[in-house]
Amino acid sequence: MSRPTPGTYIITNKARSTEGNELTITFNGKGNALTVDNRTDSPSQRWKISNYSDGRTSYVVPVSAPSLQVAWGRGVAIVLPAGAYVWTIRETRTGYTIQDGGLTAFWGVAHTVDGAKVTIGGGTGEVTQRWHLKRVA
Repeated sequence: MSRPTPGTYIITNKARSTEGNELTITFNGKGNALTVDNRTDSPSQRWKISNYSDGRTSYVVPVSAPSLQVAWGRGVAIVLPAGAYVWTIRETRTGYTIQDGGLTAFWGVAHTVDGAKVTIGGGTGEVTQRWHLKRVA
């Protein structure tokens, strides 16, 4: 399993919306939960992935707010001021997984609808916990 090379990405859930649209992780401002929204390729849907010094985890930073990082909220992924929040991002045969540094929880979505929050929870093996990373820069 490999991790993505550092760069700017659009991160889309492997499950489509009930209408068949791509659901892309969207930044909604400091302190707010990430959501999956219909893909627009807007700046709020672009994420910089950088390697952390431990050689296995990565930072995920909204391109439109480079002083912030994705962090672990109450069951959801939120965006907070940078604080060494790291994630294990690995490619598998079914798509990328995004997990905490201790490999205990996965990013996913509970509902495949526009505006659903990105959840953090135990692994289910479902496609809703798999992601497609499209490098854009």
